[in-house]
Amino acid sequence: MNTAASGEPQRLAKRVAALMACSRSEAERFITGGWVRVDGQVVEVPEARVGDHQSVVVDPAARPDNLVPMTVLWHKPAGLFLPEALHLTDDLVRRWFTPDSRSPSDRSRVRPLRAHFHRLQPLCPLATDESGLMVFTQSTPIARRFLQSALDMEHEWFIDVADGQVPGEADWRAGVLRSLAQPMSWQGRHQPLARASWQSDRRIRLVIKGCPPGHVHRLIERAALVVGAVRRQRIGRVALTGLDAGQWRYLLPTERF
Repeated sequence: MNTAASGEPQRLAKRVAALMACSRSEAERFITGGWVRVDGQVVEVPEARVGDHQSVVVDPAARPDNLVPMTVLWHKPAGLFLPEALHLTDDLVRRWFTPDSRSPSDRSRVRPLRAHFHRLQPLCPLATDESGLMVFTQSTPIARRFLQSALDMEHEWFIDVADGQVPGEADWRAGVLRSLAQPMSWQGRHQPLARASWQSDRRIRLVIKGCPPGHVHRLIERAALVVGAVRRQRIGRVALTGLDAGQWRYLLPTERF
């Protein structure tokens, strides 16, 4: 469908409402749903201004459906600083979650939209030197699940010991595991217990129910470990599998934390 308006530039939503003979709110849903092209380019911003010389086309298959809240899984690279949630802007998030960084293993078949990356809430953020699985969501039920089940949800970590610290003595290796698994208090609060095991000569697997910020590093310091990398591999039943550093994908409807 095509239209040519006259007069001063106007909001795209107003132009689409006239074109489709629909309400302004329906027009905005057409636009945010990625169904509208201006001069051949998809425009997803209802307040964008269009002039009478510009072509506005609405896909014939367009439906003014409400967008479903999205959840995004991301392999955060080590060394990347994350601002506090209140300062996490849409523009910054869109720089991380680009079409090029979307994982080829994403099986969701979701067509990425600008609106999917609006007001994404980071759940269980990682420190600058940590890498691994992070979850961003627009879904209130998922955010509530993380909050209400924080003490019961497992976090699986891989800790890679630095090159200069891999004593071969069995006693040292067993002592590291004992230290990691011992109870710990922090600022007067009991911290969650960890289960630790050696996965290889240099890698330790750590599983903790709940995981207050900084807890993994406090365990590492107590065990006197010098580490080269700390990576979160899993949260609940959702794992990092298939995501290289910097890549992201949508959470599948069948996946549950």
